[in-house]
Amino acid sequence: MGNNSDCENQYYQSVQQYIDIVLQTGDAQHSANKQPNLLTLGQFGFADGHEILLLQSAIEYKNQQQANNTQNRVHLVVFAQQPINRQQLEQTWSQQGILNLNHPLVEQANTLLNTQIAAINGCQRLTLNHTRLIVDVYYGEPLKQLKTIATPQCQRIQHWLALPDTSQSEHRDHYFNPAVLWQCGRLSLDDASVYIATKDSLTETTMQTISKQLSQCGFNTRTITTQTTQKLIDDIAIAERHALAHQLKQQFAYNPTPKSINDNQPIAIIGGGIAAASLALSLAQRGKNSILYCKDAQLGHGASGNKQGAIYPLLTPENGPLSQFFQQAFLFSRRQIESLVSDGFTIGHQWCGVLHTGFDERSEARLTKIINGQNWPAEIALAVDSKRASQLANLDINKSGFYYPLGGWACPFKFAQAAIAKAQTLAKVTVVYNSHIKSIESGPQGWQLFTDNAEHPIATHQQLVVASGAQLTDYPQTKQLQITGFRGQVSHVPAQGELAHLTTVICANGYLTPQHNNLHCVGASYVKDPQHLEFCPQEQHENSLKMKQSFPHSNWPNDIDVSNNDARVGVRMVSRDHFPVMGCATDVEELFNRYGIQQQSKDKPSLWQRYWQTTPAPIYEGLYVLGGLGSRGLSSGPLVAECLAANLCGELSPLNLELQALLSPNRMWLRKLLKGKALM
Repeated sequence: MGNNSDCENQYYQSVQQYIDIVLQTGDAQHSANKQPNLLTLGQFGFADGHEILLLQSAIEYKNQQQANNTQNRVHLVVFAQQPINRQQLEQTWSQQGILNLNHPLVEQANTLLNTQIAAINGCQRLTLNHTRLIVDVYYGEPLKQLKTIATPQCQRIQHWLALPDTSQSEHRDHYFNPAVLWQCGRLSLDDASVYIATKDSLTETTMQTISKQLSQCGFNTRTITTQTTQKLIDDIAIAERHALAHQLKQQFAYNPTPKSINDNQPIAIIGGGIAAASLALSLAQRGKNSILYCKDAQLGHGASGNKQGAIYPLLTPENGPLSQFFQQAFLFSRRQIESLVSDGFTIGHQWCGVLHTGFDERSEARLTKIINGQNWPAEIALAVDSKRASQLANLDINKSGFYYPLGGWACPFKFAQAAIAKAQTLAKVTVVYNSHIKSIESGPQGWQLFTDNAEHPIATHQQLVVASGAQLTDYPQTKQLQITGFRGQVSHVPAQGELAHLTTVICANGYLTPQHNNLHCVGASYVKDPQHLEFCPQEQHENSLKMKQSFPHSNWPNDIDVSNNDARVGVRMVSRDHFPVMGCATDVEELFNRYGIQQQSKDKPSLWQRYWQTTPAPIYEGLYVLGGLGSRGLSSGPLVAECLAANLCGELSPLNLELQALLSPNRMWLRKLLKGKALM
């Protein structure tokens, strides 16, 4: 036992030495990386997360020792075939004594546990150390995860650490094979190194095999305790990496992504809701300034103005891209709220879980199909019978359902306000209130913004993001976006009787929240292309019936009283495929001009399909859209904003190229063109 303990201690000492080395050399790498104050690291394997705790602690210590106010950022990208969730980490760390109050890493361990890391595929972005450490965790087959990660325009991984289990025989082929290593090389600096961590010495033959594979893919190989040596660059290997990056770019050429912004000009954002505020925060975390043009006197006055909004993932039976996106997005939103609250900002919220039940034969069949469609991680969703459902809700729920334990509710406008307040502590972020941008025009200096009846622009910006919710399609450049406005009236009802005992969000025919400040939210109506946003008595009455229709054999729905006519009306913009809209604004007129040429052409349809695949769709330079969040803006908005901010700053994105293509404003048209179908 003593020998094992000594071996563990020696290993973690060597990890600490590696961390010290890479943090010390980070400053020298910044100039090569062209990203000031950003050090990017890669890691094979997750194990028990101990290495991440050591990195957290080292970053905190380093920033405390800095004489100036510059806070370096570190971005760690982790690939692990075997997923591990919060509960498993907590159990392991408890056994190891890490969660003891006197352990030097207990604070870092609790911070990582609070991210609620889950056993799902795809990228989980964790923001730690007050935004100074970003950790992207990719669970699943490393090659599958790697091959659609967008090649960042500026950021590159500088050092890789391979944890001991990855070089063991049962796992080695998943990490140390040419396909994986070439993809890692595509994301790395030309002179990036791979440090091999071991607890037991590898055989000389194994080490030679691994070193040879790494060398063939252009990496310098070092054991974890080797000091920095002369960096050798293999020009042939680097050319292969660049070719691989070009190949991936061509695969998704039809969806142009934003060019990275290298100047210090503020980025303009039209809007004042969750999308706009989240974008301003994500940009500020990267040191980018922004100016928000909000048409109202306060933030979150549009669809983000509800008192309570539910947060939970949208799941599908096949767990396809939409379902996987919402799991990533929902967890990221949770983390953003928790991060803001831990920084002292007040956001009404409650992680009370969400109970999802059917309300008629069709919805029950659909929900059953979702429940039985996958072996869902328990931290994402779990099936419950009527008895358990009643216990969770603390009310009589006489039917089975699906429970999202990490879900809950949050106050959207408080979230938006806190995001802006936090952003203003990190960068120069200005909000111009009562500023209704009536039109936008492209000029020689950038995008000109005009208010009502103004002959001259009030401002000109080289980069402009339209994130204005219901007004997203108000401009000629965005009016043809294939999203539709739906009116939603949410009723506020007093907490009384049995209803006051509700302890979880209920989602059935509509949704119902636990009380906050002695009020529940119930709703919402769903009216396409609304003619007005005034209070509607009929919709108020219909809201009062939603829970009665869902649970006809229970008494508590009778406590829902809407007679005070207290309600709020907003418009949510919805796409047909339920994905938000994020990316470069499409020049639809030019798109149809090219399509007209295709119609007159005598070329084979396959030639045009290839043209649309390999030719970037026409866009308006410097103009971007962010919206179409539908009724789940709290769940999806922060992550799509984070993705857009990362793209604008040339950094690694938390969403792969497949998902970015599915979010693209041009996706509906390109989907048809890529299949050789008519646009109209």
